[in-house]
Amino acid sequence: MSLADLLLPLFLLVFLTTSRSQCPTNPSTIVNDTQVLLSLRDRLGIKAWNETANPRAWRGVEWSSDNRVEGLNMSRLNLSGVLPSIWAELPSLARLDLSQNGLSSLEVPGCKNTQLKLLNLSSNSLQEVPANLSSLESLESLDLSANFLTVLGVPKFSSTLRSLNLSINNLNGSVSIGGNLGLEALELSHNGLSGSIPETFGEMTNLTRLDISFNRFRGDLPDIWSKNLELRYLDISNNSLQGGLPPSLRRLRKLSVLSAGNNFLSGPLELEDGDFASIETLHLLRNMFNGTVPARVGSLTNLRVLVLMWNRFSGTIPPELGNCSNIREIWLNGNDLTGTIPGELSKLSHLQQLVLNGNDIGGELPSGLSNCTELVVLWLEQNKFSGNLPDSFASLSRLLILSLSGNDLVGSIPASYGKMSSLIGLDVGSNNLSGEVPAMLQNVSTLQFLFLSDNSFSGSIPDWLPRLRNLRAMDFSLNRFSGKIPASIGRLFANVQLYNMSTTTPLVHAQSLVYTGFAFPTTIDFSSNQLSGSIPAAIGDLYNLQVLDLSHNRLIGPIPESLGNARNLSRVALASNRLNGSIPTSVADLSFLTVFDVSNNSLVGRIPDSPQLSSMDAALFAGNQLCGLPLINTCSSTAPPHRPRRDGQGGSEQDQGGVTTLVSVAIFVAAFFYALFWTFLCTLQQPCIILSPALR
Repeated sequence: MSLADLLLPLFLLVFLTTSRSQCPTNPSTIVNDTQVLLSLRDRLGIKAWNETANPRAWRGVEWSSDNRVEGLNMSRLNLSGVLPSIWAELPSLARLDLSQNGLSSLEVPGCKNTQLKLLNLSSNSLQEVPANLSSLESLESLDLSANFLTVLGVPKFSSTLRSLNLSINNLNGSVSIGGNLGLEALELSHNGLSGSIPETFGEMTNLTRLDISFNRFRGDLPDIWSKNLELRYLDISNNSLQGGLPPSLRRLRKLSVLSAGNNFLSGPLELEDGDFASIETLHLLRNMFNGTVPARVGSLTNLRVLVLMWNRFSGTIPPELGNCSNIREIWLNGNDLTGTIPGELSKLSHLQQLVLNGNDIGGELPSGLSNCTELVVLWLEQNKFSGNLPDSFASLSRLLILSLSGNDLVGSIPASYGKMSSLIGLDVGSNNLSGEVPAMLQNVSTLQFLFLSDNSFSGSIPDWLPRLRNLRAMDFSLNRFSGKIPASIGRLFANVQLYNMSTTTPLVHAQSLVYTGFAFPTTIDFSSNQLSGSIPAAIGDLYNLQVLDLSHNRLIGPIPESLGNARNLSRVALASNRLNGSIPTSVADLSFLTVFDVSNNSLVGRIPDSPQLSSMDAALFAGNQLCGLPLINTCSSTAPPHRPRRDGQGGSEQDQGGVTTLVSVAIFVAAFFYALFWTFLCTLQQPCIILSPALR
């Protein structure tokens, strides 16, 4: 037997072994990575890679110094169907981003790949985890979020896998992660996973981040965390978990973020020495914790965000909170807290948000809060605060929201509040305040929401309101304002965008913050005062006005014909005044109108013919001498003629549909400030749920 005969079997053994462990390439047909990309371009219909341009300038392509492709970003290229195994043709590829396409499957070769470390398949149309992904021997990060995965059966990957994201899918049932116990980050949020939290999580000794929020896990929060010594971030919110916080969880030395809101956790909040040694965010909103807020919370020296709102805590705010020198946010709203605001809180020089609304906290507003110069939100409404508005608050130059409504405050608004150079919203409604609106407020050019309702303010409506160029909503109702409505009102709202229920366009801007998710109608509410004189014709200049309420005053004269020029009006309330004459025919031009309440005046004649007016509740026109739809009485020949509708006038069926009563106006205005604040608060790195006031 020759030497060649002896070596041939050995050669074949080595060749076959090598061919199974490496993805094949054919250097005779594919000379370099540039040709591979051009081939992919033609097969996938990618228009971004121009062969006449320098390949190093191609979109999403990362090159190494030896002209090999190391990274490839192919997100948002409208790819669909089955994707070929790119990594089999690009042997140096380490990072591949295929997110935000329409891929339904992957062509995964059975051969091993030793280079690919990051694979992003999020926001595609995958219905199952590609089984052969386990052949990627060096894979460290796999993102399969926002697909259509239904069964959580993840194959066991190489021990190199560190991050696995399966959030925002349709996974249901119990958790099975294929024995990938070496994971450092596991994301399973926004699925339909159920049952109890598996003990497997407690065996992941390398785990630093675990997110199982927005699922259906139930039962007691298990005491399984003693081995998770590296855990820094844990989100178990929005499940149906019960019980308290187990000792093994509280004693994790590196845990910095715990989010457990929207569960059924209950009992006292127990804290012992050494608990939550590194905690920065403790987020326990909307549970059933009771007892007092523990004084030991003051020993959490790293604490930045404390969220205990919507629980059942009682007793007083512990003065020890003043020891949390790094704290930025305190959320204790919606509990049963009593007592006063401890003076020790004035030491919190980094405090940005203090939210205490919906408790029974009383006493005078502490002027020492002016020492918290970083304050952005001070929300103290619906409590029992008394005394005057502190003049010292004027020094809070970064304050955006000051909400003090629903208390027992007296006195006037300090003129010094005109120095609040960043203020967006001021709400002092439902107190016992009096005096005139200080003229200094005209200097607050950032002001967008001014709510003074249900007090004893007097004097005239300020003629300087148009100087507040960003103002979009004012509520002066239920006060003692008198005199005429100034003609200068016609210059309001020139700079604001219109309210649109279907938009999420940012409407409120302040400093580096942008508020999204809600839009707010431009509003004038002067109802239930002692205003006299006529409605100024300048009201028609308010093209951006959407809600107008002048009801329950002493206004006289006709409704100005110019009202029809305010084309974006959707709600108009002029009830219970002394208006006379006929309803101007121009009102028929208000194609967005859903409420037009002119009840209990001295109006006469025919109601203008329009689909909007004729579909409203007849009660909105009662107490006058009117005729025509929606009233049942017909007009005589002596009634003022109606103006025929011109072709093309009127809104769409969507704009014109529905019958709305005056009650909707009151609910709408009352809901304003709730919507404003909850939209604002949700943008400040704070998870929260926006609910209508009726659900709170």
